[in-house]
Amino acid sequence: MTAAAPRGAVLAYAVGEVPITVTMVLMGLLALFFYNSVMGLAGALAGAGLSAGLVVDAVADPYIGFRSDASRHPFGHRHVFMLAGALAMGPCFFLLFNPPRGLPPAALFTWLLCFSILFRFVSAVYRIPYLSLGAEMSDDYHERTRIIAIRALAGLLGTLAAASLTFLWFFPPLPGGGDAKLGYEAYPKLGAFFGALMTACGLVAVWGTLGFRRPTAERHEFATHTSPASFFRGFKVAFANGSFRRLWLSATLFFFAVVINASLAVHYFTWYVRITEPRAVSGIQTAFYLGAVAGVFVWMRLSRRFEKSSLYFMGMAGTAVALAAASLLMGEGRLFGTGRTGLLMAGHGLAGIFASCLWVIPASMMADVADQDDLLTGQRREGMFFGILNFGEKVAAGLALLVSGVLLHYFVQFRPGDAVQTTQSIERVGMVYGLLPGAASLVAAALIAGFPLHRRAVEDIQGRLALRNPGADAPDGAESHRVNQEDRV
Repeated sequence: MTAAAPRGAVLAYAVGEVPITVTMVLMGLLALFFYNSVMGLAGALAGAGLSAGLVVDAVADPYIGFRSDASRHPFGHRHVFMLAGALAMGPCFFLLFNPPRGLPPAALFTWLLCFSILFRFVSAVYRIPYLSLGAEMSDDYHERTRIIAIRALAGLLGTLAAASLTFLWFFPPLPGGGDAKLGYEAYPKLGAFFGALMTACGLVAVWGTLGFRRPTAERHEFATHTSPASFFRGFKVAFANGSFRRLWLSATLFFFAVVINASLAVHYFTWYVRITEPRAVSGIQTAFYLGAVAGVFVWMRLSRRFEKSSLYFMGMAGTAVALAAASLLMGEGRLFGTGRTGLLMAGHGLAGIFASCLWVIPASMMADVADQDDLLTGQRREGMFFGILNFGEKVAAGLALLVSGVLLHYFVQFRPGDAVQTTQSIERVGMVYGLLPGAASLVAAALIAGFPLHRRAVEDIQGRLALRNPGADAPDGAESHRVNQEDRV
């Protein structure tokens, strides 16, 4: 087993998670609301525009991972992609939240479509090599979980800023008692601030992990197999791995549930539980992410005693119960009624503890899958695996946004840009917000039951890999990195 990864490199790597989590929370929390309720674009069109970006992202993710695995660039096979993506993310995010005022619906939809696609693509150029790099920083079963947990903590701090400070800084109370979220003025400022934050944090991760660049001389075999046919063969072989297939299906469905819930959160707060005061909304969101921060420590500690798959099952099942409670116990005429900010904060804090397993456990499990694949095929393909995993997440997120928009339009019958909604529409917002993603989370939990890569199995796999590839030396400044993990096809 390798030694612990250098602390400075792990911390710099962790900072690089901030752009990913900021993107997730702001795109999920505000993008649909902004284009639908502020700009007046029909829910189905807003959902279609946002989901189109995710579709392009999903298609690109596996190929970006494949090219990153194969790269021989002297700056580093992961780092050259991370650098380009980090530099482009900020400006694209700003433009997404800065459409010109007064655009007719067709032009507004075109603006949304173009910048949704562009932002998602450049984010993928950064994100897939970044995630793959984390799986290469250690081959120790528990050390992998520690690295991912520290990364999750940094990402959650960025999420806290995005979810809570957003409502305090950019949507302060209006003198006349109106809802600042329904005004245009704050959104370009929000896009500029968080866009700059994304780029800055991405650059920290690039420069802080340069010691983990793999020498070009060690990548001679894989780099000669970069044809489209090689890519599709690798895609097929990845899905032939039963462990990967089960993890991919479960994580994809769980992500679908999470995005549906997040995309309707502002609708839920505003109309279903009747909480519009920015400080109250900020407090509820802060409670969720503080719970998630606490949850990271919980999962990291429990991972020393329990199997990763068991913890993941617990997290998904607990999330399902919390989501159902938000629909069945809150709202007009229900047990806890409306306007209960303190109760919602407590519930969201508990939900955050369960949901934080999504940030910690799957990525650590994926590194174990990469070891199993190496033993079976003789290939190191972290980039391909994380690309396909993110492909599933983006398909799920795109489908979730599309489903949310369609349900808002046809099932909820939500009136775009109208501050007053019917009783039936309000009731159905609550149903779609909690019950639908809760059911999806339960199915995802069932899929991961019986996952075969437990601790002893992974240790056996790594022992057999060590016998096959003895005597590897670590690159300078990264004693814990296993350089004999050549990417070969």
